[in-house]
Amino acid sequence: MNYSFIPNDDPYFPTPIEVVQHKLDLLELKNGETVFDLGCGDARQLIMACAMADVNCIGYEILPEAIRDAKIKIEEAKLSDRIKIRTEDIYQADISNADVLILYFSRSVLGALSLKLEKELPVGARIATHQFDIPGWKEETKKEIMQKNGALETIYLYRKI
Repeated sequence: MNYSFIPNDDPYFPTPIEVVQHKLDLLELKNGETVFDLGCGDARQLIMACAMADVNCIGYEILPEAIRDAKIKIEEAKLSDRIKIRTEDIYQADISNADVLILYFSRSVLGALSLKLEKELPVGARIATHQFDIPGWKEETKKEIMQKNGALETIYLYRKI
């Protein structure tokens, strides 16, 4: 299905490291899994995922400044063999072999992605997002965390059934 008609005007905000840590903890990464991050930004979530388990990662990003930052950080972390960045539209991403999917989009974009996730993700795939839930999906876990700056953040964990 072609989803490219769906706009994505979400701004680029790197996810705070402490939020990334909580998302990855909820996902309980296992060695050998494939982790996808749609809208991976500077690849911090993928780099941290590689530090937690022996996983392979694929990030999708279209913003030139984020792609540049991601490539630099991946090279610095010496993870070029485990993390690949694809400069493709998230709606065109092939997520059919994802064990884990990391997301951070507005609720409207998550809603637009919802059908794609339902149709293309394999059964058992886990999804973590924060701040916004995925419309039409029932979270397996919902966790509120207090960031160091005092902001309250909600993290959602889903499992494709």
